[in-house]
Amino acid sequence: MRHLSTRLALAMALLGSTGFAYVANAQDDSADGCTPLSEQYPDLGTDQSISASTEFQSVWASFELPGGPCGYESAEAHYNALLAEAEANGGPTEHTAETMPDWTGSWGTDNSTGEVAIVGRNSIREGMAARLVPEAAEIFMADSQEWLDDTAIDPISFCLQPNFPRWFTEYGYREFFLQPDRIAMYSQMVNQLRHIYLDREQPTEEWRNPDGEWLGYSTGFWDGDVLTVLTTGLKDGILQRNMPRQTDMETVERWRLVDMEGSGIEPNTLGGTPDPNARIEVELTMYSPDFVEPWHTVVAFYKEIEETPEQRNQHWITSWDCIEGSNWYFTADGVVSQYAPGEKPPLTDPEFWFGWTQQ
Repeated sequence: MRHLSTRLALAMALLGSTGFAYVANAQDDSADGCTPLSEQYPDLGTDQSISASTEFQSVWASFELPGGPCGYESAEAHYNALLAEAEANGGPTEHTAETMPDWTGSWGTDNSTGEVAIVGRNSIREGMAARLVPEAAEIFMADSQEWLDDTAIDPISFCLQPNFPRWFTEYGYREFFLQPDRIAMYSQMVNQLRHIYLDREQPTEEWRNPDGEWLGYSTGFWDGDVLTVLTTGLKDGILQRNMPRQTDMETVERWRLVDMEGSGIEPNTLGGTPDPNARIEVELTMYSPDFVEPWHTVVAFYKEIEETPEQRNQHWITSWDCIEGSNWYFTADGVVSQYAPGEKPPLTDPEFWFGWTQQ
């Protein structure tokens, strides 16, 4: 799906403010027959997101693309390679409630890295376009211009759920509930609840939503204290504001609770009192037919200390009803507009829904 024959490598100039020419990554069917994007475009973007206020550091996770210079052919191939490695070591690990890693508590994303959780390397506009096959790059550059012109609208402004893997960049705390056969991951934003099943394969076609699911279908296994996850069946959408569209996305993740002692990494989360020694690092690899090579990055979660009454009082996971805070709407003639101050109807007042017929 991903590899392009060297003879079919395409060059495409996208006229923009930089006049940069984007060239599809020339690859054949062998990992050694490709030129990694990092070598093709060493000066595009930074090693970290340009929105990051500090350089992202990790204890265990790596920004190196898994599977060789240009990665695995597919998410399935990547996942199966990790599964085979676990089996070669006597796994997968069959954890009990007593032996599973302790991920209890309230966890926040690293606020200093912002969208690096999705962007990773080559984060500037031209760097992201270089990741894409020509047709997808052309669409992205057109979409990006709308963002630059302030005419684009983020779907979540209309209270649609953030897609996955955008889930990683959502505001608010996470809570993780681990059981031997499944894991539930709660995100405060839009009250999303993600399930990862450890006791089954991916669902067959008759049980899949043909339009995709917001969080997809996630299955996985433990390899010691590392949780490996395959996610398929995701809705199409956008990766993030002013980022490429998401088409037929599949992902592979590796999660691990790491020991922070001696790392020198300072937690920077949502406030409160972060635990300097409790960090979950996640390697995320995204696969799409729009990508020249898999898109690999790293994200981290920090645990907030909840020892004192004051600390516990700070970490209420509140219910998020997006429409209460959204001022965007479509007018009767299909124009996007916003309520002016004082104009928004009382959406939570039952009289708004039931009393209008009596007026």
